[in-house]
Amino acid sequence: MSIVKNLPEAAIPQGGAPVWKPEDARRWRDARVPWAFSPTVVGWVLAPLVLLAIVLLVRYEPERTHLGTAWTGFPGAVLLLALPAWYRFLPGATLVGAPLAALDTVLSLALPERSDGPGAWLVLALCAWAFTGALLRRRARSRQRNLFLAAAGGARRPVPQRLTTGHRRRGRWLIAPGAALCLAAAVLLAWGLAADLRAAGTGTPYDAAGQQLVALLLLVPGTTLLGRGLQARRAARRLHDGPQPVLRVGVRNPLVGPCWLVADAVTTTAEPLVAFRDLFANSHGSGSGRLLAGGEESRLRAEHHDIDPRREPFEALLYGVPHEGAEVVLEYAHYESDTRIVTAVTTAPLLPVRRHSLPPWQPAGNSYTLRSRVEDERRRVERAARAARGDHGGVGFACGSGDGGSSCGGGCGGGGD
Repeated sequence: MSIVKNLPEAAIPQGGAPVWKPEDARRWRDARVPWAFSPTVVGWVLAPLVLLAIVLLVRYEPERTHLGTAWTGFPGAVLLLALPAWYRFLPGATLVGAPLAALDTVLSLALPERSDGPGAWLVLALCAWAFTGALLRRRARSRQRNLFLAAAGGARRPVPQRLTTGHRRRGRWLIAPGAALCLAAAVLLAWGLAADLRAAGTGTPYDAAGQQLVALLLLVPGTTLLGRGLQARRAARRLHDGPQPVLRVGVRNPLVGPCWLVADAVTTTAEPLVAFRDLFANSHGSGSGRLLAGGEESRLRAEHHDIDPRREPFEALLYGVPHEGAEVVLEYAHYESDTRIVTAVTTAPLLPVRRHSLPPWQPAGNSYTLRSRVEDERRRVERAARAARGDHGGVGFACGSGDGGSSCGGGCGGGGD
């Protein structure tokens, strides 16, 4: 796709769209949570620590003096095992799950037969860490929203009508398997509970530990997928609640890794702000976009030059409020043919990614397509020249005979009788 560096005037909505100033974008970026509470970092760190806590809890678990199924610790086990995934993807669920898991641990410590093992104290520390991080992430989201709205001022406009397939189907592929896993876990728990109740009436104890274990392993990914799907669908629907704030931003699309929003497409020192993935379902709407300009190609590419998006950013309109977990719409310009410039749309669920490998860039200043054509023509001429030199300057080796006698190159030999 031949992307236009700067938006044509026809792409700017009525009433204008301000540019996201680098100093405003820097304040927005600095409003995110500290590194110690970053969703990706903490999610990966919590996972082995939670497993360690479970191992310690099992090691210091007192011997059971009664037969049958123990149901009291099951909800706490689900909440604890799901804590890393919930913190990474569902901060709202973490605000509820972490205190409940800590409360379950405190109540278990109060039991007379319970020993004060290190696992319980590790669980309390992990729950406190996750709960604090979730609170800070909610606060950072609110601060970033306020900063972006202040930068956008009164610029509001409904999102483009023709959005992508990925946007329309957002969350479905997560909701369906998540709900299926949760339903399977509920069936297993109902089976175990019914068997336990029947066994209590007969006097023969029944241990539903097998059903509990499988249900536990199903509930952790099931609740995470279901929550992520519902959250993604809600973020997509929020864009249609009414006119959205709109700003002109820059987009960097590197060869490797996710795409990044930057303050604008002009400032070469602008830092990356937030990432998103350039998936096909999110970047290609149905049908053609709005016509922005048309005419002779040489004039168009001189006035609205296209770029290599792998090397420098391009300008786009951003609809919506960017923050962790949000979805925004990016509208930019590209050449539909050599004589037409139209709009294109990308729907971008934003990622809590911090590391990037974006190289420095410098503006090319002219059309990437025209430069490529000149370079292709130069290489074609060089290849033709080399081929011509090879045809006229080559040396042949042959053996043959003619009327005037015979000639033999060094590769021929003869022998007599």
